[in-house]
Amino acid sequence: MRRTLITFLLFALPALLQKATAQQAGADSLRALYLQEKNPAKQFSFYLQYATEMLEINLPGADLYADTLSTLAKKSGQKDQEADLLVYRGKIRKGRGEFNEALQFFIQSLDIRKLLNDPPGLARNYVDIGATWAELYQSDSAIENYIRAAAFYEKAGDYSNTASTYGNIGNLYSDMELHDKAFSYLEKALAIRLQHGEEKKCMYTYNNLATAYGKAGQIDKAMEYAEKGITIALKFDNQYVAGVIYGGIGHLLNEKKMYTKAIEYCEKSAKLLEDAGRKPNLVFPLVNLATAYNALDKPDKALQYALKGYAIMQETQQADPLEVYYEEIAHAYEKLGNHKASLEWYKKFMQLDDSLFRAENIKNLADIDTKYQTQKKETEITRQKLDIAEKNNQLFRQKSWIYGLIAVFLVLAITAFFLYNRYRQKQKAAMDAAVIREQQLGLNAVIEAQELERKRIARDLHDGIAQEMVAVKLGFEQFSPLLSANQHYNQLMKNLGDACTGVRNISHVMSPPILENKGLAGSLDMLLRNSLGMTSIKHHFENLGMKERVDEKIEIGLYRIAQELINNIIKHARASEVSMQLQNTGSQLILRLEDNGESFDFEAAKEKGSMGLLNILSRVRTLNGQFLSEPSQPHGTISLVRIPVS
Repeated sequence: MRRTLITFLLFALPALLQKATAQQAGADSLRALYLQEKNPAKQFSFYLQYATEMLEINLPGADLYADTLSTLAKKSGQKDQEADLLVYRGKIRKGRGEFNEALQFFIQSLDIRKLLNDPPGLARNYVDIGATWAELYQSDSAIENYIRAAAFYEKAGDYSNTASTYGNIGNLYSDMELHDKAFSYLEKALAIRLQHGEEKKCMYTYNNLATAYGKAGQIDKAMEYAEKGITIALKFDNQYVAGVIYGGIGHLLNEKKMYTKAIEYCEKSAKLLEDAGRKPNLVFPLVNLATAYNALDKPDKALQYALKGYAIMQETQQADPLEVYYEEIAHAYEKLGNHKASLEWYKKFMQLDDSLFRAENIKNLADIDTKYQTQKKETEITRQKLDIAEKNNQLFRQKSWIYGLIAVFLVLAITAFFLYNRYRQKQKAAMDAAVIREQQLGLNAVIEAQELERKRIARDLHDGIAQEMVAVKLGFEQFSPLLSANQHYNQLMKNLGDACTGVRNISHVMSPPILENKGLAGSLDMLLRNSLGMTSIKHHFENLGMKERVDEKIEIGLYRIAQELINNIIKHARASEVSMQLQNTGSQLILRLEDNGESFDFEAAKEKGSMGLLNILSRVRTLNGQFLSEPSQPHGTISLVRIPVS
């Protein structure tokens, strides 16, 4: 599976060189204003705008801008500027992918805004926190903070930002595949924009609605909203946005395997983007055209569009979606029978993305060699089997002559005994198999019942108690000015917040929603981070070839096994480092967990009847898998789980 091409749906495609030039010019003018100003507070304001512009141009040097802002904030002595500085530092960390550190800065800024009773600042803080939680795939926390931001915007009558925040909430619900909620919030955002005359911005909301309905499989509805967005874009002579929306629908149709229709939309997208002079953006409809034509087994057309788009990428020095071009060009050459060229493009593809190099795409590169080696080994094994069979036949004939000459009666007696013994063994084997089958059915029933009960309890906690507790907490916060004088109020609010978090965590442990939304690999990665993220234990997750979903029972079983193994490490290992690998070999799923702590004696634990270990073994047996545990060198434990997949 290739990485999903989302650029059409996010409107993040300005002409990069033009944008960088414009930003640099704007930043230079802001810096000139800062140098002319003598008032420290105004200096801070100008320099913050300058630093924000430079953040996109020079992220590695952003810490130096933050240090200058810190000096200016100290000179001005204004707490709101201290809060602005913390937000800027948070955005630096977020830009570097250090989301947990970014959250700490945003929360510190939020605390200052609360003391200052600054509603606009609080709203912006909640938006930043919500966006960061979304990057961490913590959709519940992201939505909670977006809802807080929307409440401030609504109270202030800031309808434009209210609509934008509702749009963010709707997009998150769409990612979580909670389609009804996604439609509800996005429709609210659209209604607000229409009511307050923001027709131009409606084209973006229509695009979000088209994306949401497309993810829900409602293609007709998605295309209806897309057409509305395109109509508004063309009304305002924005061929660029119209082209982007057409391209987004084309990409969506490709994902739904509606390739002929996808070609129609991608061609319209390419025409509009070309008319708008958006040459760098043409690479997206062109690569989607290549994908569609490859899927329709028209490699000559696919190669034509792919090479055209690739030439634009080289001219404009773009990096995304270079790996998709490499893959489609390789596919086209492979379908045309030009295996040498196909191999060269596959090598480029895998060198660009090392994670793909280690995963399933290496199979495409070595396909011919693998087939040859397999055939060679099969031939050799067949020849060895024939040799062994011939030798066995010779030995059997020799023994038959010897035993026949000695005593025919003895041979008959042995034969009769052998047949009788074989009959008894077959009967015993059949009985043992029946017993094992019944035990397996019973064990499966127990585990399925446990998982159903977990899901029911998790759903009740999440949709019932958790939502009610959040509502109570938000209600109390509305009365904060009246109750904050009470000495117990802050502690009660903290306890209530902790309780909300606890209930939500229990719900996620009972039935993790990310398992349904992100699949097994993403769930195990998040499980490892959530379990060890707040400890001093270093941890690492590696996904080797796990690109597609497998049977739900297998995903749930492996997830529960991983939970038990991580719990054992936390309770007993005293480890400082933990690594987890998930590998899909095609016929097996392999989960490998290694720590550098004290070795865990699983045989001794098994004899003692450890519930955690018995739970692991029961789930492995239910999935017809294998479990192995052995000491690691120089110390620690390696646990290996193998589960067969079809």
